[in-house]
Amino acid sequence: MALTATGIGSGLDINTIVGVLVDAEKLPKEALFDKTEETLDAKVSAIGTLKSKLATFQDALEKLTDPEALNIRKVLTGDSIYFGATADKTAQTGNYQIQVEQLASSHKVAGENIADPSIPVGQGSLDLSVNGEAFSVDIEDTDSLEDIANKINSADDNSGITATIIKSDAGSRLVFSSDETGTDNEVSVIANDTAGSGLNDMFGSGNLTTLSDAKNSIVYIDGQKVTSQSNEVKDAIVGVTLSLTEADMSKTSTLRIEQDDESVKENIQGFVDAYNSLIDSVSDLSKYDAETEQAAALQGDSMIRSIESQMRNMISDRVDVDGQAVALYDIGIETDRYGKMTVNSDKLDTALSENMDLVEGLFATPVTGLANRLDTMIEGYVKTGGLIDSRNNSFTSEKSRLDDQREAFSLKMEMLEARLFKQFNAMDLIVATMNQQSSGLVDRLNSLPGAVPQS
Repeated sequence: MALTATGIGSGLDINTIVGVLVDAEKLPKEALFDKTEETLDAKVSAIGTLKSKLATFQDALEKLTDPEALNIRKVLTGDSIYFGATADKTAQTGNYQIQVEQLASSHKVAGENIADPSIPVGQGSLDLSVNGEAFSVDIEDTDSLEDIANKINSADDNSGITATIIKSDAGSRLVFSSDETGTDNEVSVIANDTAGSGLNDMFGSGNLTTLSDAKNSIVYIDGQKVTSQSNEVKDAIVGVTLSLTEADMSKTSTLRIEQDDESVKENIQGFVDAYNSLIDSVSDLSKYDAETEQAAALQGDSMIRSIESQMRNMISDRVDVDGQAVALYDIGIETDRYGKMTVNSDKLDTALSENMDLVEGLFATPVTGLANRLDTMIEGYVKTGGLIDSRNNSFTSEKSRLDDQREAFSLKMEMLEARLFKQFNAMDLIVATMNQQSSGLVDRLNSLPGAVPQS
């Protein structure tokens, strides 16, 4: 009968022996797997950090790729309740006296009042127009005021008229309002009856009431009259948009336009800070610590070396601005031997006050401007499907292959363990059989006549 208890026949601790033999082959390989996985995880984390820093730097660049962000105007209106204002880079600095005589309003006309707005009005059509653009809606003999309003408002060719129902003590009436203000946008309504006179009785020329006249806005700028179709007055002052809110000709407000150098300096300082932070991050992710003999996750990585090289080359380049070669140094941004940038405030102040166009051109010239070139370069790395995504996909594939290798090796170790147990158990059985045969032989020898029993 075969032995089923491991080691009984031979007296050996087969479980321990097999475990030691399997571990001798398994543990070094598993340590290598763990080290490889740790390295891959560190690289994935480092790539994520790099992408975040690049995105932050790109946010800072965005404020310099737009010429408006480099030639900012500050608008001061005091506590005026009569208007607000915005200014673009073409606005000249200066003070302006503003008086608002009249606000623009939209034209509103209303039909006759009726007691019950749910009853049909008539049959035919309404021809409506505003600012020379006309459209028509057909009216059925079952249409109520609400039905008519819905047809007007949902008409595909509606040229800018909104119909509403107003309920008052006098009854309900349909009101036609121009969507735009100004005298160019007067509403015209013509009623056409095909049965009876219901539409004309309600919307005919003699039955329409003007609720609000179409008016243009009127504003005086330094005593000069300016008329506008809306309450938004554009370019009466070059580069400035006035938003009129109240009218009182007896009140004069002051509008002041200034060049906002402080905001521009903040944007430039933000660019410098984000660049320095990115350079620090690139250094940390790719350095080798000689004291600890530890390499950072991306030490020697070709992609991070390329990013660093491209950026340093770009910030040292000169940009052609209207035939003049301009570099960061010319506006007060200096680079030290470690590649970090600092701002010479006095030199930057001089550049902003004396030649803002050079500052704008250096950063924001389309295609060739420094901020645009850096942004384009970084976008190639951080965009969906870009170089960083490709590198992450590569790491993901490596981890997947590593998992497959782990699984295959685990199966191999299970097979090795089973084979060793089979071999040792077979040996144990043979030893047990031999022990039994030896014991039997001794017993027979001891039973021979004249034999001395073997102890």
